[in-house]
Amino acid sequence: MQDIWPQLRNWFIARERFALATVVKASKPSPRGVGSVLAIHEDGERFIGSVSAGCVEHEVIEAARLCLDDGKVRWLKFGPGEGFPWEIELSCGGSIEVRVEPAPHLRSGVNDTFVDEVLRSLDEHIPCVWRSDGETDSLEATADAFRETYERIEGEARVLYRFLGRRKRLFVIGASHIALHLVSAAKMLQYEVVVIDPRESYAREERFQSRPDEVCVEWPEGALARYRLTDTDALVAITHDPKIDDQALAAALRTPCGYLGALGSKKSHAARLKRLAKLDFAEENLARIFGPVGIDIGSKTPAEIAVSIVAQLIRERNKDR
Repeated sequence: MQDIWPQLRNWFIARERFALATVVKASKPSPRGVGSVLAIHEDGERFIGSVSAGCVEHEVIEAARLCLDDGKVRWLKFGPGEGFPWEIELSCGGSIEVRVEPAPHLRSGVNDTFVDEVLRSLDEHIPCVWRSDGETDSLEATADAFRETYERIEGEARVLYRFLGRRKRLFVIGASHIALHLVSAAKMLQYEVVVIDPRESYAREERFQSRPDEVCVEWPEGALARYRLTDTDALVAITHDPKIDDQALAAALRTPCGYLGALGSKKSHAARLKRLAKLDFAEENLARIFGPVGIDIGSKTPAEIAVSIVAQLIRERNKDR
């Protein structure tokens, strides 16, 4: 739900009448995975998000209208042999099951306090689990380790557990020309972006077309110490200055940071690894660093390099999905 929250939050705040459609089962290949959400306004004309590549949205919107009329939860199955006309089956040949239900504030057992709690959790990126059995909803605190959305049978009810967690974070070391484009691309992908650069002439927010969430004008070691990097975080060092980049990489290597990349040629990266090895980092730890950073797409311009970095970041993030 985090990926559509910037648009969806206005519907929550205004207590608009809308339904939520959530993918609760998906076989591979499928265009959208479990947890993908489509929000459908009662007018049937406005919707946010998706549960497929556009193959089944019309049918889901029709089901959402019925849910808003009678308040009941519905489940729709799409795929080979599910009885729908061929044109609304998944073009990829996979199958999905979609749960469709009214927004929580439209149910009699839910009050405004719950909606306010959802708003706070998503706005402040507080890890929690949203439990819904179709009649009542509740939020429960959870550790970052729980990151799934799933449905299970409890008694006679099919209960949906929806994880609301922290946004993915990207730490960009160096406010270079590449960083200006990298921040824009990362923000498009709903990353929380922190730019760190001790050089005041570079680290100015007005240089960015898409403003980072935070700009830290300080050395990486001190700045990164304020954050608890996890395996969902990413860090890219792009100053091309060993004094700055090496310090950032060394700090990140001591954490479970999920993605590490560094700008530079193969020759400069080899020299970088030798410098870091002198800080007692094992070879397998140093192998975590992608260098030269980015997928080889023949990038020449700063914008193209930023695209190659984001492409690699997406590929690595989705490897185990």
